[in-house]
Amino acid sequence: MLTVACVYNSQPNTRGPQYSEEWIDKLYRGISRNLSIPFEFVCLSNVSTKYVTIPLLSNSNHYWNKVELFRKELFSGPVLYLDLDVIICKDITKVIQSLPVDKFLMVQEPYRDIINSSVMYWNGDYSHLYDNFNTHTPNEYDDINRSGCLGDQAYIAENVEYDIIENYTIQGFIGWKHHKINVPINDPALLIFTSTQKPSNNSDLDLVKKNWI
Repeated sequence: MLTVACVYNSQPNTRGPQYSEEWIDKLYRGISRNLSIPFEFVCLSNVSTKYVTIPLLSNSNHYWNKVELFRKELFSGPVLYLDLDVIICKDITKVIQSLPVDKFLMVQEPYRDIINSSVMYWNGDYSHLYDNFNTHTPNEYDDINRSGCLGDQAYIAENVEYDIIENYTIQGFIGWKHHKINVPINDPALLIFTSTQKPSNNSDLDLVKKNWI
């Protein structure tokens, strides 16, 4: 069975807007409306949620909590990971069913050769990502620009053989609300927000009004 995973840490976010459990609810409802195959929705968190909750073991802040997704034997079968600010706008069933299960997939930001971890898909053991993680890694990858990207996405991309998820999707499947690039938003199935751009400060967008509910 497919696992759909997200990560929520309730401690104050020093790098952007504060998330809340309402964001988990909206992500879950978006998945439920737009994925017609059996799935288990799982949240890694430092607090109990109304969903299947896997306790975070570390006290990492912001995006570094994602590394815990790769703890050994945490999941069996394919995993679709989504950031809490990803909006599901239309049915994603056929595309998810068609993704290769022998590749680690990440998304690529538009018009830039930068790998992004807002959406990831994998099947198998990538526990080395967690096992090799240590207290020095956040400073190392936050302070040094690695191939144009920083943080967890740079760390993950440097330590797995990845492919781009858009290579296996229909054209326009993923849309971006980007903080640096003015990219037209047409009719995507997934809408990804970056940096200071979030659903919460884009409530005027029709896609947000219709789907972030």
